[in-house]
Amino acid sequence: MEELLTSGGSAVQATLLVIDDDAAMRTILSMTLNSFGYVVLDAADGEEGLRIARAHPEIRLVVLDVVMAGVSGKELAEQLKIYLPDSSLLFCSGHPASVMARFDIDLNSEHFLQKPCRPPELQRKLTELLSSR
Repeated sequence: MEELLTSGGSAVQATLLVIDDDAAMRTILSMTLNSFGYVVLDAADGEEGLRIARAHPEIRLVVLDVVMAGVSGKELAEQLKIYLPDSSLLFCSGHPASVMARFDIDLNSEHFLQKPCRPPELQRKLTELLSSR
């Protein structure tokens, strides 16, 4: 679990934002991240994700689906960086490489995780991304 120190020296858990238009996947991801000890906010679409990002500058990492109705994860990532310039991004998708290529997503990137993934794999990826910030 990624912990941050407050100015008083006490530890708090990192806040994460999950953006996925698939309600079941969003729930599973949120519950898994909560079980790791993270504070989790979630959004059903890009618009809601941007509202949450504006209201919560403490978000350290955003887990977002690549293929969503309305706006792609890649397009949304550009907008999120306006409100969360110091946050890491983790793109997730269950689609094949041919679809990811259309969205300019590198499947070998440290910022990509194929769905479905096992909790230990997700935990490792989050730890890597959060510790690199």
